[in-house]
Amino acid sequence: MASTKPPQLKFYFDTHIAKAVAVQLRLKGMDVMRCEEVGMAEASDIEHLEYAAMEGRAIVSMDKHFPQWHQRWQFEGKTHAGIFRIQNHLQSDEGIGAIVRQLFEYHQLIATGAGTIEDDIINRLYFIG
Repeated sequence: MASTKPPQLKFYFDTHIAKAVAVQLRLKGMDVMRCEEVGMAEASDIEHLEYAAMEGRAIVSMDKHFPQWHQRWQFEGKTHAGIFRIQNHLQSDEGIGAIVRQLFEYHQLIATGAGTIEDDIINRLYFIG
């Protein structure tokens, strides 16, 4: 009998997330897409959120407006694939490790089956840092 693996948590990074975070997470086997890789470097916050939702990817951003976008989408009955709002104090080289560790913990939560994308990620807002 074939085993079924839980769906993988996939991330979409906007322009404010350091490339080094994506590199380190990919080295850990995680699925990370940066907005620059899909021609979205100049996109607005709402365009980033719409794209990430369409691709089934949790968005990772330092933009302070994402909590408001989350509330607005909830009010409008829209579904997003998760929002991870990185706290501003992590905007340094030292912060990269903290971001990687915390995002990897969420990845592991889903990968090990301790949590599910449906219950723990979709339409959720998390603050990293």
